Amino acid sequence: MEISIVIPTYKRPAELKECLNSVIRQTKPPKEILVIDNADDEASKKIVGEISAVAARYVRNEKENSLTGAKNLGAEKASGDIVLFLDDDMTITKNYLEELLSVYQTHPEAVGVEGYIEAPNTKLYKFSNLIGRLFFLGHRAENQCRILPSIKGVYPGSLNSPMNCEWLSGVSSWKKEILAEFKFDENLKKYSDSEDLDFSYRVHKKYPRGLFIAPRALMRNKEAEAGRPALRELILMTEIYNLYLFYKNFDQTLKNKLIFLWSRVGKFIFNLLAFVYKLSPNYLKKNVYLVEGWFLAIKHKKEIKAGNLEFFNKTLR
Repeated sequence: MEISIVIPTYKRPAELKECLNSVIRQTKPPKEILVIDNADDEASKKIVGEISAVAARYVRNEKENSLTGAKNLGAEKASGDIVLFLDDDMTITKNYLEELLSVYQTHPEAVGVEGYIEAPNTKLYKFSNLIGRLFFLGHRAENQCRILPSIKGVYPGSLNSPMNCEWLSGVSSWKKEILAEFKFDENLKKYSDSEDLDFSYRVHKKYPRGLFIAPRALMRNKEAEAGRPALRELILMTEIYNLYLFYKNFDQTLKNKLIFLWSRVGKFIFNLLAFVYKLSPNYLKKNVYLVEGWFLAIKHKKEIKAGNLEFFNKTLR
């Protein structure tokens, strides 16, 4: 099996260079690298042109600035048996591709595999993990890898062997035929918040034993500030898109609705406590935007439920 690597990028030439350097040092080289640029960035184009060890192509996403669109375009152009998506601010260990292939080989039922992100040892992480458990937000738990009706994922706290999952992150690999059968939802524009949960959960529903995490394929996310949307836009996007994905992917039972609503209360409390305990200076401002997002979602509830997000997407710059 051969792997094509697709890297969507947006105005992060320095981070892209680090990512590519980690790719070309692999013990198992990829068949090709495709960098899909959501901006018309000459610096990024130049960096791709300097790669000689692996076949690398720079592709401009002419349609729009959209992570989901870039992934669909990359999947269409990729020629490998497996397509691995990487964020442009990610780096991977030298054995990353080798470990992914090992899982595909030992688990023939696998249709998607990703590496493992180790938990940071910070006060903010520990605090967010506690709040996440209480309010059905994203958190880590031993021997769990599942999607919650809050549109958040539970991720394994530690891992020694490949684990079957309900979801994979945005830096996951997929068999080529899966990417022909499923598409990333292009209703989700620009940063496309939660596109990874949506895509992988839809695949999981049809192939419930097909998604895995490879524990020895390690990756690191720099979480670069460059190229990210403004704070207000990102929070409004999260609330609008998460409600849309809740309607799209979950049965509208009373239990699921209560979990979704309770998670929103948890977000507000987390932001408030994080501000009080000085874990971050921006969390009070986040609550202002969070409440604004709730009102916007309520006002356009019928449109969101029908899958019409134009009222919000037309405001994105």
